[in-house]
Amino acid sequence: MIRLGLIGLGQAAQLLHMPNIEHMDDMYKVTAVSDVSHRLMDFFQERYGVSHCFADAMDLIRCPEVDAVMILCAGDHADYAIAALEAGKHVFIEKPMSMSYENALRLKEVKDRHPDQTAMVGYCRRYNHCFLKMKELLRNDPRSISYVRARTIVLEGPWYLQNSHQEKKAIDLDPKVKEKMNAAMFRDIDRTLGGNTTKAEQLCYLLMAASGCHILSAVRELIGEPKAIRAAVISPSGMQFTLIFEYDGFNMTFEEMNDQEVVEFQEAIEVYQGNRKLSLKYDSPYIKNLPATLTVSELENGQAKITQYGPDYRDMFENELREFNDCITTGREPVCSVSDAIKDVKLYEDIVRFAIASNH
Repeated sequence: MIRLGLIGLGQAAQLLHMPNIEHMDDMYKVTAVSDVSHRLMDFFQERYGVSHCFADAMDLIRCPEVDAVMILCAGDHADYAIAALEAGKHVFIEKPMSMSYENALRLKEVKDRHPDQTAMVGYCRRYNHCFLKMKELLRNDPRSISYVRARTIVLEGPWYLQNSHQEKKAIDLDPKVKEKMNAAMFRDIDRTLGGNTTKAEQLCYLLMAASGCHILSAVRELIGEPKAIRAAVISPSGMQFTLIFEYDGFNMTFEEMNDQEVVEFQEAIEVYQGNRKLSLKYDSPYIKNLPATLTVSELENGQAKITQYGPDYRDMFENELREFNDCITTGREPVCSVSDAIKDVKLYEDIVRFAIASNH
C-alpha cells in the first residue's frame, strides 16, 4: 500500500485522479493533502478521511506518513518535485513538469542523484490503450511515414463540469492573492522566453505547456523528435497556434485552439504511410470512461479496407496510476520519466522563441 500526499486539490485532484484512487484502494491510500485553500482541505478531510492537512506543501513533503507525492497544483512543479525526491519520496508530477528548461535541468540533476525513487510525469494520453496499439502498429510495419498531422481543439471542460460535476471551488481565497500568483507565473514565463514578450506569446507558451503537451509528447513517442521547426504562428489572442515540423522525408503539422465559443473536443493524431493511414481520436477526460478509437485505413489489392481498434473505455488516468504503482514496486523507469519529459520543455521554449523571432 502506497501512502499518497496530494499537493493541489482542484480539478485534477477532484475529477481526474481521486475517482481512480478511491477504487484502487489495494494500491493507494491518501494520507495527506495540501492546498492554499482551507475550504478544499476541509472537503478532502471530510470526504476522504484524510489524516493530515498542510497549508504549506513543504510540510506535506516532510510528513513521515507519505511515501509518494502527487503534484497536482497549477504552475511550475520542479521545486516541489525536487524537494520530494530529496526527502526520499517518490513523485508523480502532473503536467506541466516545469515551465522552463532551466528548472527541468535542475530537476533532472536531482533525479539522477536519486535513482531508487520513481519520478513520473502525468502524460495520460500516452497510457491510452489505443495509443499503445498505434505505437505497436507503427513499430511493426516497414512502410515509411509520409505525413503526420495532429490537433488539440478543445474548450469543453467548463460546460461539462457545469452540467455533470459539483467541483468544490477555492472560494475562500482572496482574489488579490490569486492575481498575485498569476502575475508571478507570467513574469516567470516572460523571463524564460528572454524578456519583453507580449501577453499573447506568454499565453501561447502556457497553453502549449499545460495542454498541447499531451499530443506533442505523444507524437514524439511515436515518431521521435523533429529535425527542425519550420513554422510557428501565434494568434493575436495567444490561444491559437499552428506549427510545422520537419522530419526525415516528411512534415508534421500541429494546431491548437482554446478560445472558441462552442463546446468542442478534438484531440487526434493522424499518421500517413502511403497506402495506409492510422487515425487516433481521444474524447474529453471530463466525462469518465468516454472511449478512444484507432482507425486504420488502407488500400490492399485495389480494395479499400478499414480496421477499427476500440472503442476503448478504460480510463487513461487509471492506466498511468497503475504504471506509477508498478514502477515504485518494481524499481523500473516509467515511460514518461523526467529524462523523457525534459525534451518537451526544451521544444516548447524553442517553438515560442522561433515564433517571436519570426514576428520581429
